[in-house]
Amino acid sequence: MQAILKKQFIIIILPAVGLFLVFGLARELNFIKPGQFVIPSVMHSLLFILSVITAIAGPLFFRTLFAHSMRKQTRVPAKEFLSFQKKILWLSLITPYLAFTAVLCDFPRFYSAAIVLMALYAVYYYFPSQKRIDFDRKIFRVK
Repeated sequence: MQAILKKQFIIIILPAVGLFLVFGLARELNFIKPGQFVIPSVMHSLLFILSVITAIAGPLFFRTLFAHSMRKQTRVPAKEFLSFQKKILWLSLITPYLAFTAVLCDFPRFYSAAIVLMALYAVYYYFPSQKRIDFDRKIFRVK
């Protein structure tokens, strides 16, 4: 199960890392100039809220829904648990792409720093380590 989740984690996060690397290189080579991509200021707070939703609130909501749907079962099937873990990965790893957008569009420092911190939190917390998977398996009584 851990290998499947790690593979999915890498598949989702690799393009975001690539975007950051290409963007950093383009900035260093002056292909992209600061202030080149400008979006309305209302989008700064909207993207910040979306990053909080995708990094914290959304996965917590899905976890609560999953726990509620499995409350009457004595054992949770491994297939359903794996599906739940994949959904949480997909949702939480949207945040690095939002962070890329914030950095690309030169958001004010507060918003860009907050969105990048949300992305780092999502990548760190939802990394499918054996310890976290075992803990979740124990909580949800996975077969």
